Amino acid sequence: MNQLTIFAVCLLVSLSGWVQAGTSRASEKPNIVVFLTDDQGYGDLGCYGSDSLETPNIDRLCKQGVKFTDFYVHQRCSPTRLALMTGSHAHRVGCTKVIYNKDRIGIHANEVTMPELLKTAGYTTGIVGKWHLGEWDAFNPTRHGFDFFYGFMIDFDQGTGIYQNLKRVDSIRRKTDGKHSPRLLDAAIGFIKKNKERPFFLYYASPLPHTPWIPNERFKGTSRRGTYGDVIREIDWQVGELMTVLDEQGVAENTLFIFASDNGPVLGMNGGDAGPFRDGKWTDFEGGIRVPCIMRWPGMIEPDSTTSQITGIVDLLPTFCSIAGVDSPGDRVIDGRNILPYMKGEKVTKPIHETFIVPGSVIRHGRWKLLVRDLKPGGKSGREGKRPAASAGSLFNL
Repeated sequence: MNQLTIFAVCLLVSLSGWVQAGTSRASEKPNIVVFLTDDQGYGDLGCYGSDSLETPNIDRLCKQGVKFTDFYVHQRCSPTRLALMTGSHAHRVGCTKVIYNKDRIGIHANEVTMPELLKTAGYTTGIVGKWHLGEWDAFNPTRHGFDFFYGFMIDFDQGTGIYQNLKRVDSIRRKTDGKHSPRLLDAAIGFIKKNKERPFFLYYASPLPHTPWIPNERFKGTSRRGTYGDVIREIDWQVGELMTVLDEQGVAENTLFIFASDNGPVLGMNGGDAGPFRDGKWTDFEGGIRVPCIMRWPGMIEPDSTTSQITGIVDLLPTFCSIAGVDSPGDRVIDGRNILPYMKGEKVTKPIHETFIVPGSVIRHGRWKLLVRDLKPGGKSGREGKRPAASAGSLFNL
């Protein structure tokens, strides 16, 4: 056998192995981790331009994945979380306000949720942290597709207690000592370890950096941005710990890891930063509804890539359905779209969202943003200052 023949045989064997590995990799359902922060601004990460906050772990996640520059959510907590769970704009499914602990409202029993859909594809589903879609037993996450729940039903600062599945296991005072956030992380790590042998979906709904800013003791005084910066350091540490446990359990290479925020920052009080955008939480200016979003999926997403295509939190449900091989609900309107081509850096002939709507207030088309109602600056933060309001019909070139 001459050298050319030997080379050809070796090449064929090598290519055959690569094709088989690639085929196996593509057919294997990935684990999915969604890490959602609470009131974190577009400018609160090093990889999004901050020069005063240290976020080395999230920056590393960004280097290993794709950064979305035009990712939209609702301007406050509950609507964004309902949009994530249903793939529909929150106004369409009946949520136009923040749900408080004494409200008699929550996610409707007829909604088809992300975890319910993923369970039909063989996923084990878990949520750790802030649910915020109703306090009553009927609204509990385990009633809506989650196999495991450890966290709180409403907001971290409303004292509703810590639950494990349907049972209340601990109390929360309005002012805490920062002890609960590490417990949430422990629960998330335990869920990953327990379910590493089969596809899992973990929704880590961090209560940070929502007020009151009370970092765990180990992070106090560790940043250049005061207490708020300390809390961001804690978030970054949590992300790093989850990345580490995925590596240690041998599942990182087959895990889609998504980091995002539920809305813009609370302005004033030495708090969050919306980066180059105007205003923050409670407003439909860019600072309130445009948030950081990073996705890492080894072998499927090109490292250190960026997309400026218009996307949003509603897109995650249909995208996850596509990845898991299940159909999105066909008996209702799903506003989200499958954005897997953007994630993978594929060329598309036309935008997946030719027009993106934030219900009741904003229409985004290409670089243009149209306001359909009057907007006041500052939201509920009290930082209106001398900035002008914006009238319905105003058109902005972003």
